[in-house]
Amino acid sequence: MKKLTYTDMLADLGITSAHPGGSFLTKKILTKESITPDKKILDVGCGTGQTAVFLAKTYKCDVIAIDAHTTMIRKAKKRFEKNELPIKLIKANAEKLPFSDEIFDFITAESVIAFTQTSQSLPEMVRVLKKAGRLISIEMTAENNLSEDEKKEITEVYGIERVFTEEEWKEEFLRAGFTEVMIEEDHDRPKEFIGEKNDPSNYIDPNVFEILQTHSSLLEKLNGRLGYRIFRCLK
Repeated sequence: MKKLTYTDMLADLGITSAHPGGSFLTKKILTKESITPDKKILDVGCGTGQTAVFLAKTYKCDVIAIDAHTTMIRKAKKRFEKNELPIKLIKANAEKLPFSDEIFDFITAESVIAFTQTSQSLPEMVRVLKKAGRLISIEMTAENNLSEDEKKEITEVYGIERVFTEEEWKEEFLRAGFTEVMIEEDHDRPKEFIGEKNDPSNYIDPNVFEILQTHSSLLEKLNGRLGYRIFRCLK
């Protein structure tokens, strides 16, 4: 039987805004961008679809949303239909984007890239962005006072290969082909999982709540030493 993951937990509970800062931070970030109706945006790891809906409703732009998780796709589809929005939804993996070169003006990725093979996903994002296109990402970031044992615990809880420091993230983005990386810290940190009403599955495996408790306990234990950054990466 497949072992449940942190992502499975988010999908089964239908968490609307699992990324750090939640929907409040998403809206704050996107309002700083020059998004007009003629822009084409890819939302990578769209989850239940909240950010894609915000983009399509607010900016009337062309939005394509992808996610690799079947449950997330189903819940995003339901959200898009409820809002009567023509958002194209594709089940796809960030490491192999099913698009031709240089077609997107923006890519959004909220607490997604850390869960991928960055050596594959980041070059793919560079490839599908237009010249001067921009990746806007929010990612968990190791603060300098995290021990190696704590970093190992983080990778085990979230099922990721590595937790990057701010400088390591910058190196990853530049190595992939981005020409400029702008980094921001967020000082208005609302409680995690804040957003619209969540969309839990009809049946939820009891082990899901154990994963949620492990996640919550880890954040409490680290007490802010596992942070996050906002990255704006220019092609």
